Amino acid sequence: MADARAAMLSRKKAMLAAYLVDAYADRLFAARAEPAADVLEFRQGLARASAALAAIFDLVAGRTELLTEPVEVPLADYGKLGVEDFMVSLYNGHAVQRLRIVGPDGGRQDVHEVLAAAVAALR
Repeated sequence: MADARAAMLSRKKAMLAAYLVDAYADRLFAARAEPAADVLEFRQGLARASAALAAIFDLVAGRTELLTEPVEVPLADYGKLGVEDFMVSLYNGHAVQRLRIVGPDGGRQDVHEVLAAAVAALR
């Protein structure tokens, strides 16, 4: 996990990755062997099959927000932090900054975890 956190995406790059995942879903639709159908219905099917894809589709459509928030790190997880995050957490009350998708209900998800799951769902 330390390796994944060391390569964290900026907000701009996370949004770019989200747009690319969204666009890839459309390319999958276009590449299907079936005759023309409804792209929105196809995307709804993908969203029903994968909560991560649903979250990315909502983010790109503007139904959810991408925010940078402090997230508390339990002391037991300190060994998983990169040096930069460790130093930040020492001075921020055991919290580090993370990009989170904030849903309409206030629920929060780590954007990096959601992106990884969405890409895996498209394979």
